[in-house]
Amino acid sequence: MTTKEESTIPLVKQGIYAILDTTLKSQEVMWFDEMSGDYGDAGRTVYLAIKDRAAGNDPKKPLKPMDLTGKDVRLQGHDAQGMFKRISLSTKIDNAQAGLVQMTLPRQLYQSVGAYENAEFEVYETSGNTVISTVPVGFEVYNNHAHMVLNDSQVYVDEFEELKRKLESSTDDEIDMLNKKFGDLIAQVSIAKNSVEALKQLVATWTKNVEDKAVALLNGNNQFTGKNNEFLYPVSGFMTGITNKIYTVNDSKQDVNDINKLRGLPEATTTVDYYSNNGTLNNPMESNYFMVETRKVTRDTAFQTITNMNLVDGEVKQRTVQAMTTQPVFGNWYTTAKWSPWRTLVPYLSDKFVVGTTVPQYRFNGSSVIISGDISPKETIPNETGGEYTLFDKLPFNFSAGQQQVQIGSGNTVFGYFTTNNRIVMQKYMFAGKDAPIIKGGYIG
Repeated sequence: MTTKEESTIPLVKQGIYAILDTTLKSQEVMWFDEMSGDYGDAGRTVYLAIKDRAAGNDPKKPLKPMDLTGKDVRLQGHDAQGMFKRISLSTKIDNAQAGLVQMTLPRQLYQSVGAYENAEFEVYETSGNTVISTVPVGFEVYNNHAHMVLNDSQVYVDEFEELKRKLESSTDDEIDMLNKKFGDLIAQVSIAKNSVEALKQLVATWTKNVEDKAVALLNGNNQFTGKNNEFLYPVSGFMTGITNKIYTVNDSKQDVNDINKLRGLPEATTTVDYYSNNGTLNNPMESNYFMVETRKVTRDTAFQTITNMNLVDGEVKQRTVQAMTTQPVFGNWYTTAKWSPWRTLVPYLSDKFVVGTTVPQYRFNGSSVIISGDISPKETIPNETGGEYTLFDKLPFNFSAGQQQVQIGSGNTVFGYFTTNNRIVMQKYMFAGKDAPIIKGGYIG
């Protein structure tokens, strides 16, 4: 039984018509004050505007009128004594396309004082009696003390009354047809009564299950023995598998080196945290959008992988965190993979050189950098002392130590590339074993 205080959906009106939202869930109840009346009331009229969602049932879209062409509306439910009532013959469609109807409620609806145990408006197809939608509603019968309450509520279906009236003047064939209609109505009433009994039995079964610890308890140690336990939404906590968390700009600023967070992880668990422009502290990546996977192996040790992946570029780094319960040691992040599209080297070119026939560029591939293109001296460089000439400086990456590459330039001159930190230099520019001038406009690949 739902009271006014327990109802979940307020009544909203469209002029004189109360809006019935056919998208309400079965556990939601709209309290209908205008249907509440005194014991023995009769002739009360309620006006309804039937609404549903647009295509796709998107809850963000406004309700629209339900087209009632070929449809009708009836009211049914169980009163305070549990007696089944159904009203269907007193509905008048005011405007089918606009979903506007009115219904006159008979005295039989007000035979028992108290709130209805359950009630609903049903929208159904007149051909075939198929139910299209139901809207749970609540209302109450008041004791106005003007009538003596005799608790004489009876099952009432207005279609029964109409059929009985027709029987008085019917032929044998008509009686057979009406008897069939009686049989259909009695079956529907029986189904409604059986539904109430089934609900009572279900409550008793669940009560017994709780007593026998056959259902999960919030404060108990639960063991699930079924093979296919499915959780349709993310589970908060740890289980065999992976937990996920997303931190956005709307969340408090996080710290990749948050030792308390790492200490709080149970052993043998894995977490995946995605940071979306969170302003995260100790972020070793160039991007503010990245993911950190943490594998807590023991109470003291964790392995972490940090990944930034875009459509055309990305980077993966790894590290270990040790001695977490005593003196934490955060290991260095080591790049295990990095990739990118071709990018220009022109901003890092020495002022002694200009772009040649092909623009110099670079791209990351795993842990390596691939460089291509050519440059040319602005002016001829005498090169009388076999000097060192900077080609590129302050590059956005650092070379491993001791790398060198022999190249052949224009005129079959030979020179060497050497790398140091984030620089590329040229040495030993020679022709026929002797130092040679670096000619203006010459090719350096």
